[in-house]
Amino acid sequence: MKTKRLWREGNEGENPYLDPELKRRKWKSCEKPLNMSLSSKLNAGGSVASNAIISTLSTNPTFLSFASSEGSSIQARDAEDGLMLESGINLSMSTGVLSESDRSTAPTTTITVDGKTPDEVANIIMSSLPKEPSAKGRVVTIVGLSGVVMAWSNGNVFRSLTLLTSLHMSSTGSTDLQDTISGPSSAALKASMMSMLSFEKDPKTGDLDTHIVGYGVDYWVADVQTTELKGPLVSGRIPTVAKATQGEVVKFVRSAVRLLTEDGFDVVVEGREETVSFIGSGNRFELRMEDDTVIGKRRAAQRIAGAYEKRGGGERGDEEVVKVLGEIMEEIM
Repeated sequence: MKTKRLWREGNEGENPYLDPELKRRKWKSCEKPLNMSLSSKLNAGGSVASNAIISTLSTNPTFLSFASSEGSSIQARDAEDGLMLESGINLSMSTGVLSESDRSTAPTTTITVDGKTPDEVANIIMSSLPKEPSAKGRVVTIVGLSGVVMAWSNGNVFRSLTLLTSLHMSSTGSTDLQDTISGPSSAALKASMMSMLSFEKDPKTGDLDTHIVGYGVDYWVADVQTTELKGPLVSGRIPTVAKATQGEVVKFVRSAVRLLTEDGFDVVVEGREETVSFIGSGNRFELRMEDDTVIGKRRAAQRIAGAYEKRGGGERGDEEVVKVLGEIMEEIM
């Protein structure tokens, strides 16, 4: 089975519940954590380290305060993101880019992830998929909020459109981004820029990728996603462009999904309900946490684990590890 994770909404750290390959590569096995020392768990990284930190600091007032602050920040951002997504989708529908009939009406399976390992959640999803053989791939959509599924972020398609918008402004001498992407002439401009994006096989690698051709550039996203797409022509302008082009990007993703499944890939499309509902799939899942305090604890633990790793990790006694974690919390907070 070939698997491709196409839509990735989030920049808060990858989620092991969603990508089996990523889970194998980065989130180490949780099968026998009790046989590991505390420092070994932290050195393992990923969910092993996060769970160890949460367990070790479960009654620590500083950690609980830190986790509460992180949780509140996530919830506030989720609410803000939801309003932005709703506004962008409504704009796309009012201009005819999307319509209500584009929304999927397939039922959604809800999975409560509290207390489950990434393996267990992945197995639930895999066991729910159709077993019949097919030459084409399947589409799986997974929705949820930050800490459960990826939070909203501006992905490489939005970055590509932002780059093209900046190049257009440079070519015309325009300095008003809002008017350029949302003004009276914006519909024609957005249609023109979307024609400069295609999803096709890169002849150099044979991999399907987004191809940007226009305003004097010829880029494959895989080659420029950490350079030009994060450069000065893109940074700072993405939210404005994303709000105005959500419908166009949804349609682009739908086309890419079709090409990938025709090529035999199983495609995982993950994100928020506001956008994922427009991706056609009969395999729809929603991940939820009943205990919303876990989200803040997990995010706090991830930040602490990252700082611990920067200190070099290494083998330490449990008491020394707890002391180091306390020092890290003081620094972060």
